[in-house]
Amino acid sequence: MKQVILSLTKGIMLLLIWTFSVCLSAQTVTVKGVVNDTKGESLIGVSVMIRGTSTGTVTDSGGNFILSNVPADAVLEISYVGMVSQTIPLEGRATLDIVLQEDVEALEEVVVIGYGTQKTKELTGSVASVKGDQIREIPVSNVLNSLAGTMAGVTVNTRSGEPGLDNPTIFIRGKNTLGNNAPLIIIDGVPRDGLERLNPNDIENITVLKDATAAIYGARAANGVILVETRRGRAGKPAFNFTYNAGFQQDTRVPQMTDAYTFASIQNEIEVLHGRPAIFSDSELELYRNGTDPYYPSTDWYSYITKKFTPQNRMDLSVDGGNEKMTYRISLGRTFQDGHYKYGITEHEQYNLQSKIDANISELASIGLNLRGTVLDGIRPYNYNDIYPHIFLYHPTWFPLWPGTDYPAPGRDNDNLINRVSANEGYRKSKSKMLQSTLTYRINAPWVEGLFLNGSFNYDFSNNFNKVWYEPSFVYYRDEDTGEYTRGRTGFGADDPSLSVDTGNNSMFLWNAMLNYEKQWNQHSFAGLVGYEQMTGSYDYLLGSRSRFVSTKIHELFAGTSDRNYMNNNGSAGESARINYFGRLSYNYARKYLLQFTFRYDGSQNFPRDKRFGFFPGVSAGWNVSEEAFMDKVDFISYLKLKASYGKMGNDNIPAYQYLAAYGFGSNYVIGDVDVNGLNALNVPNPNITWEIANTFNFGIDFYLWNALRGEINIFNSERSNILTKRSAVIPEYTGLQLPDENIGIVRNRGIDLEISYNSQYKGVQYFISGNFSFARNKVIFTDEAPMAEEYQLATGRPLGSRLLYRSIGIFKDQAEIESYPHLLGAQPGDIKYEDVNKDGEINSYDRIRINETADPEIIFGLNAGIIYRNFNLSVLLQGQENANFLNTTNWTTSLSKGAGNYYQWRVKNHWTPENRDATMPRSSESRGENTQPSTHWLMDAGFLRLKNVELGYNLPANWIKRFGLQNCRVYLSGNNLLLIYDHMKEIGYDPEVPSPWYYPQQRVYNIGINFTF
Repeated sequence: MKQVILSLTKGIMLLLIWTFSVCLSAQTVTVKGVVNDTKGESLIGVSVMIRGTSTGTVTDSGGNFILSNVPADAVLEISYVGMVSQTIPLEGRATLDIVLQEDVEALEEVVVIGYGTQKTKELTGSVASVKGDQIREIPVSNVLNSLAGTMAGVTVNTRSGEPGLDNPTIFIRGKNTLGNNAPLIIIDGVPRDGLERLNPNDIENITVLKDATAAIYGARAANGVILVETRRGRAGKPAFNFTYNAGFQQDTRVPQMTDAYTFASIQNEIEVLHGRPAIFSDSELELYRNGTDPYYPSTDWYSYITKKFTPQNRMDLSVDGGNEKMTYRISLGRTFQDGHYKYGITEHEQYNLQSKIDANISELASIGLNLRGTVLDGIRPYNYNDIYPHIFLYHPTWFPLWPGTDYPAPGRDNDNLINRVSANEGYRKSKSKMLQSTLTYRINAPWVEGLFLNGSFNYDFSNNFNKVWYEPSFVYYRDEDTGEYTRGRTGFGADDPSLSVDTGNNSMFLWNAMLNYEKQWNQHSFAGLVGYEQMTGSYDYLLGSRSRFVSTKIHELFAGTSDRNYMNNNGSAGESARINYFGRLSYNYARKYLLQFTFRYDGSQNFPRDKRFGFFPGVSAGWNVSEEAFMDKVDFISYLKLKASYGKMGNDNIPAYQYLAAYGFGSNYVIGDVDVNGLNALNVPNPNITWEIANTFNFGIDFYLWNALRGEINIFNSERSNILTKRSAVIPEYTGLQLPDENIGIVRNRGIDLEISYNSQYKGVQYFISGNFSFARNKVIFTDEAPMAEEYQLATGRPLGSRLLYRSIGIFKDQAEIESYPHLLGAQPGDIKYEDVNKDGEINSYDRIRINETADPEIIFGLNAGIIYRNFNLSVLLQGQENANFLNTTNWTTSLSKGAGNYYQWRVKNHWTPENRDATMPRSSESRGENTQPSTHWLMDAGFLRLKNVELGYNLPANWIKRFGLQNCRVYLSGNNLLLIYDHMKEIGYDPEVPSPWYYPQQRVYNIGINFTF
């Protein structure tokens, strides 16, 4: 790979030298012009840009502009808020007189929908989109994380910042099912994996279908559909674009743990409360407090083992160009992220290559070829999942190295954190290679105008390789009598090295063909398509492992033992297939009355032969009220549309073959001296299994006021039926008997989406602000749950994932208060006081209540704003959520017990002691099981407002960069996850998107970048 990069660098330098000489010799002119509206009035602040560059200017108070050193064959792009943009080839001219016409901004923009495009003005469904330019402003390596706060109805929660493992949870209009809620992702017209690792510089736009518009994707559309369109070349001379970003990552939040003095004091407190002598003497406590003795340390383990700043960088190079016959775009990108452990090996590296060619081979036929390759290369410690519990549980009274030596000292499990984060205990290497290819075609019928055939052939292949090496780790033990150090095994893992290697291949072939017809006569417009699509897929998997390696120097399988008792192999393979028919009919009259019908007859292998196909229709209508004659005198309303849709969609994202009785090898037995494989049943089959059904209704209003204020409001109702769940009421779980999943669950989801934006300019300053808001609340209608002792404990009628918790109403101050109120058996002063909900005079499981809010927010919102002044631009993105919570469920973090490890400062602060009876936190305890019952005491509000992203950019003046042969050069500063404006977890030190008590923190990113075109 290094040789490839070196060769590529040499090639780039040669291209730069050649291109500079060409640019320097190009003929240039000075262009003068004036821009007016149709009434002849001058327009101030009109943007005049040279296409393919960031070089340009704005008109002055008289509508005049001057551009120097413009290539004689350049193309100018003229744009102004509320006006139709123009593209003007210079063709050697030096003087221009430009007239801009009023238009409803962006209503003529084309939006990608399923198997086609539509103008925004003609949309009748609920569709949200974000442009690639906005995605590129956000300096994160995972594309999905850049969507947070950008679109109404799209919930994105980043639960981890670990390099290569930072995939967020993403929902369209909240959760709708007990099963899989993941949306369908379509990349360049094909259902594909890998959106999170696309190169942001290759993305043109991302569109989300939220209602019946998605019905054309049938049995996979119920959770919403995300459509990704990648960039293609533009006609013109070759334009090279280079971007480099260098950034530093920093943890957004870190829990604050107690120092050695406080920790030792709590340990003493526990002993004294239980009638035992203190562990630490006053003199020892003082030594921990003042830090004068190296054998009485106060170790901040988090600061010791992690870096304050961690580097990341991205480099991209692309070239595009072409003519009226053919256009092309080729791009290459590399991303690197380092882990934040000081002694660690965590790294993630990513390479992206894309080539997109479009060619008109005749007046009637065109083809396109899109090739995309991705390589992911990562490494992390062997036991990476267990690092954070050890960081926070290590006692501050321990030291990482024996004082005055470089010998690692034993800590928890007689291990050492340096071993955990480094390769001392082994590593996990992963490498993924993915190729995605698409060949598109379009053939126009010569005898019928508007009739054409189009489609694509697609082949994708991926390989995943994993190598897991374990080796025994060591620490040094100190003899207290002699002071000598002895190297010895830690308490973690086996004594023999081991290696596991696995590889998996996945392939997919999909082809489709669509017959389209578009017709315009008088004021009637008609468009229709019918299509056929077929997909086949396959996978194979192979694993081998050995242990008892003679040496830790050779990490290959052949170097392991030949004893069959210490080696293993395994493998599997499978196939999948889909067939479907689909179509869409659209009609509008005078662009005033709009109708659309979509359908898909979908077949899925996941169901029995006689139940594999289903029909999924969608219908929508719209009324462009602003096109009516009675609206002519309403000047401030530029555009007003009412729209409604209803569709039936499916969700077949379930484990396959549940209709078959499955058996697996296992439960071996011996016949004679021979070990014989046995077969055992893996499931109880359900021959009637089918897909989930979502019946979704949407009503919306689109408006555009004063040619500047644009908005969209949608209300929706979706009822999901046929959800797979078990009949717990018939056979409760405690019987041990197992029933198959059946399509009996019902969930209803209702809510509202709102998007609004304002664009304008003042004295040459262009500015914009846009906001989005979404509310989605689901409710379980039926799950056949087992009867509960109290009706208020039922999950039915509550949101998905609602929890049963005791309601905390304070802390028992003393024994008298305990005796005056119902309590748990054995309650002591300082214990949590739980509400007697059913008023029976006892505290037991019947007093648990359902909490409606879950970890998934019901409310999400975002605000994007920016200004452009001359060569400067500034953009700001805010993101937030409400009606969500986090339950701190582990008793390792909620208790102040003797053996729990170190303590959170949040937990120690204001905890109950005999001297502090008005406490807000319970007492310290002997065991972790005390005061750690799931209750509202440990429930935290996960609402927040975050300064998600900021970018400040500057385009260097043309006369500065022309001597270097550059068309444009832009430098910028940006940051991501910069600041939590408000939240409710600052005291404990959690990021409000926390997934669990121990996690790799979300990352704050500071970034500097440069982009230039030549």
